[in-house]
Amino acid sequence: MKKLFLKPFDKILLILLAFLGFTSCETSYEYGTPSADYEIKGTVTDSIMATPIQNARVIITQTHSYPNGVQTISHIDTMAVKQTDNGGKYDIQVGSFPLEEVTFHLKVDDIDGSANGGDFVTQEKDVLFKSSELAGGKGWYAGKAQKTVDIKLKKK
Repeated sequence: MKKLFLKPFDKILLILLAFLGFTSCETSYEYGTPSADYEIKGTVTDSIMATPIQNARVIITQTHSYPNGVQTISHIDTMAVKQTDNGGKYDIQVGSFPLEEVTFHLKVDDIDGSANGGDFVTQEKDVLFKSSELAGGKGWYAGKAQKTVDIKLKKK
């Protein structure tokens, strides 16, 4: 008698739990931190001859400011350091927290003196990305944005 009652009851309960269980599992949770990828690429050339400058050092930094009630504390993060190739080209990809506006500081300097065709003056430039430029994002990943920044260095 006990087996007759439990078998049909078990089947009904199993169907009911399966139906309710699968329909209530539509919420997805994501763990982690929002992120975005930013790419800065370009060519470093001599400002007069327009020849590519190889082995120029390209440094990407980002400044973060934190208010602590009395004053604002700034912290500079070095995101990447690369050298230009034989054609004077560089390509740097960094990941960062996506904000409405993200600014990276680009610094290009001549580290080998006259070995690359001259002794060049360091040049610095800010590169601004807006959130509207990010593409291909989903969930916590806001997407990727890219900018081409060509630099013309002057001789000392």
